[in-house]
Amino acid sequence: MNSIAHLCCSSFNGHIYNIRALDMVHSRQLFHTRLFKSDEDCPSYLQEISEQILEKCDGLPLAIIAISGLLANTERTKNIWNQVKDSIGRALERNPSVEGMMKILSLSYFDLPPYLKTCLLYLSIYLEDSTIEKKGLIRRWIAEGFIHREGRYTAYELGERCFNELLNRGLIQPAETNLYGIGEELSSS
Repeated sequence: MNSIAHLCCSSFNGHIYNIRALDMVHSRQLFHTRLFKSDEDCPSYLQEISEQILEKCDGLPLAIIAISGLLANTERTKNIWNQVKDSIGRALERNPSVEGMMKILSLSYFDLPPYLKTCLLYLSIYLEDSTIEKKGLIRRWIAEGFIHREGRYTAYELGERCFNELLNRGLIQPAETNLYGIGEELSSS
């Protein structure tokens, strides 16, 4: 990656901007913001494990978002968080670069229930850098048969839940939000 940056900047007399990783304070802030309510602190029995997880993420925001998204949908037990921490360790020890990051994202993907994997993979039909409307996407999921009416919820309500769960896990990101901060459109990049 660095060699590509050097090639590009040499032909335009530009400069390379080296992005630094987050320090531990900002890493912790990002991690806790995604996992706990604003009035809630990290439980004392998870503090040591969360610090170890953050050390393994090495200040990489994408890693922190992916892992916190995975943990947000699990029980808050020491055992489960330790399993996630150990999985991160194996991925990054082997490959601390881009491939290591891909392993972290894979960990997040493989933790998804089958119906969410299908909904996430469906996004591959869209062109890169296009904007995807939430309502249209949910309707397509329903039309494709990925989401069915269940109990007291309509198919559309369940589609919204799937959409929001993918957002919460950091696997999709909003391009635009409404007045309440709820994602209404996605960026496919």
